[in-house]
Amino acid sequence: MLTKEEMRKVFLSCDMLDKDGLYADDVDVYELCAAVERAVALKYANAERAECIKFVRSLNTEVARALSEKRGAM
Repeated sequence: MLTKEEMRKVFLSCDMLDKDGLYADDVDVYELCAAVERAVALKYANAERAECIKFVRSLNTEVARALSEKRGAM
């Protein structure tokens, strides 16, 4: 799940008539949904990558180090 602050950043990243973001009616619902979907996908991909590196580290620390350097958390 996204935190309140992450959701606020996603909301403010959408195009809106009122650039202060005071009126939620000015945001395209489809654009907001797509932005939330991207943010959640990125968050879970990073969490999955961290778990993968953690698992590999339990098997082989050298491979985990190389994996972390090449594909570490964003």
